[in-house]
Amino acid sequence: MAAARPAWLADLSRSFKRHRGGRPGWFLELHRDRLRIRSDEFPARPGATGKRQAITLRTPPGPTSAAHALAEAIAIFDGVMAKAWTWPDVDAIPAADDAERLRPPAISQLIGRLHDEIVGEVVAKRTWERNYLPYLDRLLALAQVAPATDEEGLLREVLLQWPAGSRSRQMAHDRIRALWKVAGWPWPEPIAALRGNGRAAADPRGVRAFTDPEIAELRARISGSRLAPSVVTAWDCLTVFGIRPVELQGLEVREEGGVPVATVTRGKTNSHGTTGLREVVAVPPSGWPADCFELVERLNEHGIAPHLTDRRNVGDRMAHQLKRLQQNRQVKIPLHWELTPYSLRHAYALRLGIDLGLSIREASDMMGHSPAVHVSSYGRRLDTPKLNAKVQQLVRQKVLETNA
Repeated sequence: MAAARPAWLADLSRSFKRHRGGRPGWFLELHRDRLRIRSDEFPARPGATGKRQAITLRTPPGPTSAAHALAEAIAIFDGVMAKAWTWPDVDAIPAADDAERLRPPAISQLIGRLHDEIVGEVVAKRTWERNYLPYLDRLLALAQVAPATDEEGLLREVLLQWPAGSRSRQMAHDRIRALWKVAGWPWPEPIAALRGNGRAAADPRGVRAFTDPEIAELRARISGSRLAPSVVTAWDCLTVFGIRPVELQGLEVREEGGVPVATVTRGKTNSHGTTGLREVVAVPPSGWPADCFELVERLNEHGIAPHLTDRRNVGDRMAHQLKRLQQNRQVKIPLHWELTPYSLRHAYALRLGIDLGLSIREASDMMGHSPAVHVSSYGRRLDTPKLNAKVQQLVRQKVLETNA
């Protein structure tokens, strides 16, 4: 019995059919784990007599890349109908002065080439789908709607879709520039200026962390909601251990000297390698008991909610929960929209440095990252108050000496 056709592929085929105006004889199908278009209306393939008239798409199959695949399929169909489409040389990349290089087929080819170069070598497939494709799809979609011959104009129009100085524009700039590097095309200098500096636009006070009153408010809202006790313990673990949401997976907690201690078994993997096991001592916010409201006993009784830890991205689920909690208007104090589950990790880092006075090396070991990352993330919050106080003292001293 043939396998059922995936829902995303059926939707993709219907969208492709709508664009063709119902024109028959065109088929979008899966073939050996790749997407291809089959049609007898393709021009004869050079030197390939007797072969089925079909072309494999560069876009990988799947629901997350369906929009990209549709744009590529439409570009091929339109080219064939206009009698302007030719069988591509899969190894050829248009030259920097080629007028066709900004059109969807060439851009789609570059995206496929970049995918082949970095996925599995530099980034994971999931990172590609989450942090590359959304930005590259914007470029492809814009080229599809309004085919451009002006490189600078196309790139400018794409990047202006994100606010100036935002992290999103930075990422869009860097992802699209990676395509140009694959092709060997020079990057326009005026476009480089559009990237901006996200750190320059960042809050001068540093990271946005939960304050102790906000943590108390968050816990009150969670406890007063219909969330299960196992969800409450998950949020408490983020609060007192400063772990990443994904590190709830495989978390082991025990009590030593009346204080909870966690063993983080979930490593973080990136291009620099994978972090190993580490132990983290609970550092509760002000007003919390040392045992963090009997956290170990509650974990032994309820555990951590499986519907959180069984997900590929625990942070997304918890972020959705937080957004619902933020919408509650019957509250003592508001929870600002900027606060995220990661803001609890920021609060933990500040307690290590400000409340406990740990050094950068000690605090970074507890956080599970390098001292350089710790300084980059928390330097402003840790050093600015001391620097301001020092300058104020020096100014007062100078004024006194001048007036003496």
